[in-house]
Amino acid sequence: LTGTTYTKAIGLDSATGFLIEAKVDVGRTKPMPKTCDWTFNGDKLATQGFDSVSFDPGDGTEYVVYSADRVLSTKQVPLPAMPVR
Repeated sequence: LTGTTYTKAIGLDSATGFLIEAKVDVGRTKPMPKTCDWTFNGDKLATQGFDSVSFDPGDGTEYVVYSADRVLSTKQVPLPAMPVR
């Protein structure tokens, strides 16, 4: 786990109860710039021959997968206490 595990969930309804461990087939990934492209959707991506996008907002690579069929399995993982700095 990294520090971002504790800082990404910052919405009003966010909590730090558990992580979701997922096995995902990302397929063919389209690299995107740091700001990504919020107009993308699964259909637009498929017409370009890709299954997912990857981008690094500055704290590590993130992936966006548009089809639930690509999620192979999920598991709830308890979140350890936040590390002391």
